[in-house]
Amino acid sequence: MNIVELIRQWASNSEDLNLNKISTKHSLAYHHYLTEIIRYWNHLNFIAKKTLRSLQKDGMRDILKIEACLYITYRYFWEEAQFSSVIKEISKNEEFSDRNLVHSFYKKLSSFKWDIALQKKATTEKLSIKHAIPTFTINTLLPVMDYKSIKENVTAMDERARKGIFYFRVNNLIKSTVPFSELTAKINADFSKIGVKVRSDENFPLVLQASVRDKSKILKSKYYRKKMIIIQDKASFSSVLLLDPQPNEIVCDLCAAPGIKTSLISQQTSDKAFVVAGDFHHNRTNEMVSLLKSVGVTNVGFVQWDGIQPPLRNKLFDKILLDAPCTGSGTFTANPVLKWKQSGQFLNRHIVLQEKLLKSALSLLKEGGTLVYSTCSLYPEEGEYQIKKILDDQVKFADTPSWLPPSYTIDGSTMKGSGRFLPADHHTIGFFVSKMIKKVRN
Repeated sequence: MNIVELIRQWASNSEDLNLNKISTKHSLAYHHYLTEIIRYWNHLNFIAKKTLRSLQKDGMRDILKIEACLYITYRYFWEEAQFSSVIKEISKNEEFSDRNLVHSFYKKLSSFKWDIALQKKATTEKLSIKHAIPTFTINTLLPVMDYKSIKENVTAMDERARKGIFYFRVNNLIKSTVPFSELTAKINADFSKIGVKVRSDENFPLVLQASVRDKSKILKSKYYRKKMIIIQDKASFSSVLLLDPQPNEIVCDLCAAPGIKTSLISQQTSDKAFVVAGDFHHNRTNEMVSLLKSVGVTNVGFVQWDGIQPPLRNKLFDKILLDAPCTGSGTFTANPVLKWKQSGQFLNRHIVLQEKLLKSALSLLKEGGTLVYSTCSLYPEEGEYQIKKILDDQVKFADTPSWLPPSYTIDGSTMKGSGRFLPADHHTIGFFVSKMIKKVRN
C-alpha cells in the first residue's frame, strides 16, 4: 500500500485506520505524510480542489484523484519538493496513468493565492481554511478567545509537531545506585554528548524539556528503554502536583489509563501511598498494568471498572484525581485525527460523561478530601463550566501555587483554584485543571 492509497483509506473510513500502526506496517515516511496531511486536511483540500477546477477550465479532460492531489499539494507547499521526487511516489499508485497530468497540477499550484481564493469568505471560514481549524472549534472558543488567540493556539499545536519542544521526567522508582540529583545530571550530560540539549523546567524541576527534533534520539537512548525517563507533558504533570499526594494516603486515579499520571503519584509519594487506579476499557487497563510494573510501581491496585459506578464504598479516598475523558481539543499536536471529530454531538457526549464522573468522584471522596479535575481540552464546557455546576454546593476551591496560569475569564473574572495551560503561551498541550476541597457537613 502506498501513500495515496493510505490517504484514500483514511478519507473513506477514518475510524478504522490506526495511525499508530502505520509506522510498523509501512515506512515512517508514510506515517509522517499521512499524519501531516490529516493535520491540514481542510486546508489542503481547499487548495487541491481549487487547482483541479482551474485545470478543468483550462480544458484538461482527465482529472487526478483527490488523494494524489493532497499529497502533491503538501509536498509542494510544505517541502518545496521537486517534481521528480513527487512523481516517484505518485507513480506507485495502481491508478496512475498520466505523468503529464501530474505535472500540470504540480505547475498550476504556483498560481494559487490565498488573498484571491478567500476574498469572498466570512472571517470564521477564512480562519478555518487557511489555518486548518475546525469551524466548530472556532465557534466554541469565541466566547473565551478572540480570532487571533484561536489561531495562535491551534497553529501552535500544529507547529509544535515539527519544531516545538516536548517534555519528559526522570523516573526514580527504577532502582538505581545513583542518587536522584546525580542521575538527572548524568542524563543531561549524556544527552549533551550526542548533541541533545536538555534543560529543566523553571517551575517543575522534575520536568525536563528538549527540542522535538531530538525526540527520536531520546527515544532510542538507554534511559528511555530502561524506563528511567518517562514522556509526559508538563501540563499533565501539573495535575499530580496540585493533587499533592502524600505517603500513607488513600488515593484514587479514577480514569487512570494509560497510567502516566498514576506512575507520577507513586513517584511523588516514594511508592508509599495506597493507590487505586481504574479504567473502563479492558485493553487499556491491561496496558496500564504492564506500563506501571515496567516503571517500578508496586503500590497500585488495578481495577477495570465503570468510573460512574465503581464497586467501592463512599467516602473512601483522601484524594482523587479525575483526568476525565474529553474531546482532546488541546491535543491536536499528537492527535490530528481528533481535529475532524470535533462537533456538538462529540462535545455533548463528553460533557454528560464528565458530569457523571464528577458526581461519582465526589461520592468516593472523604469530607475535607482533595479532588483534582482535569481535561486536555480547550473548551470551557469541559473545564470552567463543569466546575461552576458543583461549586459552593459540594466543594470549595483550594489554594493553588503561583505557577498555575489563570483560567478563562468567566462572568467577568477568572476562576479561583483553577487554571489553564495554553499551547501558544505555555508551549504545552491545551489543558484545564482545578483543585477543590470537599466540604465538611456539620
